[in-house]
Amino acid sequence: MDQQGLSDLLDDLRVRGADHFTCEVKRARGGMPTTLWESISAFANAAGGEVVLGIDEKSGFTVTGVDDPASMESQISAICAEMEPPIRAEIRTVRIEDRNVVVCSVPQLPRDQRPCHRRALGPWAGSRIRVADGDRKLTDYEVGVLLANRSDHRHDLAPVSAATIDDLDPVLLGAFLQRVRDIKREIFSRLDDERALTMLNVLTREGDRLVPTLAGLLTFGIYPQSFEPQLNLTFVAYPATEPGVTGRFGERFIDNRSIDGPIPLMVAECIRILKRNMRRRSIVSGMFRVDEWEYPEEALREALVNALVHRDYSQPARGMQVQVEMYPDRLLIRNAGGLHGPVEVGSLGADTMTSSRNRSLLKILEDTPLGDGHMVCENRGTGIARMLIALGEAGMEPPRFTDAISTFAVEFPNHALLDEKAIVWLSSLGLPPISRSQMTALVMMRNGVVLTNSGYRASTGVQDSRAATRELRELVDAGVVEQTGTRGSTTYQLSQSAISPSAGQAIAESGLSRNEKKVMEALSASSLTRSELEEATGLTRDQLIYALRALRDKNLVGREGKAQSRLARWEARTER
Repeated sequence: MDQQGLSDLLDDLRVRGADHFTCEVKRARGGMPTTLWESISAFANAAGGEVVLGIDEKSGFTVTGVDDPASMESQISAICAEMEPPIRAEIRTVRIEDRNVVVCSVPQLPRDQRPCHRRALGPWAGSRIRVADGDRKLTDYEVGVLLANRSDHRHDLAPVSAATIDDLDPVLLGAFLQRVRDIKREIFSRLDDERALTMLNVLTREGDRLVPTLAGLLTFGIYPQSFEPQLNLTFVAYPATEPGVTGRFGERFIDNRSIDGPIPLMVAECIRILKRNMRRRSIVSGMFRVDEWEYPEEALREALVNALVHRDYSQPARGMQVQVEMYPDRLLIRNAGGLHGPVEVGSLGADTMTSSRNRSLLKILEDTPLGDGHMVCENRGTGIARMLIALGEAGMEPPRFTDAISTFAVEFPNHALLDEKAIVWLSSLGLPPISRSQMTALVMMRNGVVLTNSGYRASTGVQDSRAATRELRELVDAGVVEQTGTRGSTTYQLSQSAISPSAGQAIAESGLSRNEKKVMEALSASSLTRSELEEATGLTRDQLIYALRALRDKNLVGREGKAQSRLARWEARTER
């Protein structure tokens, strides 16, 4: 961090009036703070951050400086070396307001190297995590979850000693075996059921007897909760936006259910209960309005399956259910255990990389029918992507993912992007007919979102990168979106002219887009060639072609000469 960066940071802190998630300041006038290692551990275990020594928070973030910056840099370096793993921080002295300030930039550690802890204290006592503007000690369970990322714990393969094969549903097992033998005939057609189920990790040998694995019991058990009572789903519908706030008639819940059974049954039953508590609303689709559920069923199914499949099944976590909470403004699905392996929240849905702590359970469910012709999951790393596509196709905001180490949550905002106000605004732009995905992207940009090609695909449901580029390019050519950068760094945001309400109103009244108006004004005096139109309007070649095509479709302009001729002239039609 240089002097300008530190100055900007101080301005931000003074406005906020407090430290924040990625910054901790300390006065350090009496020497090295004894708790500095806690901030280094906390930042390394979270999103990284800056530790700034020589700033007094209590006096409004005044610059007090440090007396011996070289010695302080050396001490900070020694503390970083005492961490496990050692932290490779960037430490420098910055001169600001005629005083020396020492800045330690702590990098975020990869997930499979956490928890970062003070070596002398060990991971259980010496690990911290950043929460808001402070550091807190990691719980024993959180430390256990992070340490599990470093090793290959197979909790889904644990034998359920109290159960037998008679505790598994023969109908579900039969459908599973039939599918496996159909698609993997060369391997399993020659094997008897017990041998096949053992190879498929549904059963495991414990001593001289075969018992179900936890994965087998959760998938095919007649009533798995006989053996693991808390490995189920709970559903609560609240009357207000926060739990504990009563409704108009004093009710604490609108609905409150505990959903038991094997995973396929829990998913199907939870979907049924969600539908019972959901409303239908009208969604704009082209020229029509259609009634759809508040939340797309496919998105809900993917979220429920992900929560049940990727949750933590270690012994300390088996007392925690998967929780489904419905509020008037959102739907929250939470499970035990954060993300596993190298996957980060920011990459969810952007690629098909997956890392599961329950690989055998995932493999079994890949071949387990859900009851509607689909398997419970695909096991292709596409669950989050399918969820985002379903929401995009419904014109809804993407979900919010939260990884809190001990829990993982997905939150669906109960808000359609293409509501009545958004449709009125889109109409004011005077655009020719555009796709549902383009409408969704424009409204997201209006809300301040800057999109990339991958962001456009994740938010709108468009799967092909080339199709996304084409649709974005059409919006750029129409003059409502600005493109910045090239190739992999290209971003798209709403143009300033599209943001202006007065300009939008004028265009709405004329029925033409801004670029179309420019072309009509240029052609008002005489006919022009395309190159002359480019010069007269200031439009790019693609923008001009797009505008001319739209005007021709509206029967407002005509062309004299061959389509590919450079001498072909365009003119405004006098009759419509």
